[in-house]
Amino acid sequence: GEGGGVRVGSSGQGGGGDPPGGSGQVLIEYDVDGSQEWVEAANLRPEPPPTASELPWLSRLAKGELAELWYEGGWWEVILQARAGSKFQVLAARYNKIHSATAAELRPWWQRDEAGAWCYTLQRKTRTAEQWRAALLASQSRSRMNDRVCGINGCTIVNVTASQGAATETKAGVPQTPPPPSGCRLAGSSTLASAALQTSAAPSGRASRCR
Repeated sequence: GEGGGVRVGSSGQGGGGDPPGGSGQVLIEYDVDGSQEWVEAANLRPEPPPTASELPWLSRLAKGELAELWYEGGWWEVILQARAGSKFQVLAARYNKIHSATAAELRPWWQRDEAGAWCYTLQRKTRTAEQWRAALLASQSRSRMNDRVCGINGCTIVNVTASQGAATETKAGVPQTPPPPSGCRLAGSSTLASAALQTSAAPSGRASRCR
């Protein structure tokens, strides 16, 4: 496990008493309760960067992949077993113990690459924190732009990109509408601005989704 925050005291190279295991150990103090402990310097690392709450990293975490669970004042390595609504079932393999955790109690399994940059793995891909941030935000943006809502009066496309929403022109200069989403058909005018989008399968007066 990893403490939720520690302060390094003496290094065993003079001052602060002698480490019980000899040189190479440092005295640390845990923020959670103020207790102190001598540990091997090689087992310490800087604190990982905070995980931005707006990043949908958990939606990419595959079954069997590693994450870290906040438990009893520290971060512990766990393996994703299953999702159940807003809860995540994770396994602390070292202790053979199952936990039910919320999203707020989980963070990526942080590691450092050869250059010292923080990175983590999702869907078998390992990227740096900045690379994952860019990829996840781009994916989130595409998902929002592709949102299509169908209602009683037909299908309305919302949050589309400029290329999706703009009418295209033929070589002769005649405006044409982009093709409707799968599961919907165009009815009425030839321009997207005045065309009514209707579902081809939904009964009249019943809301549905276009996919």
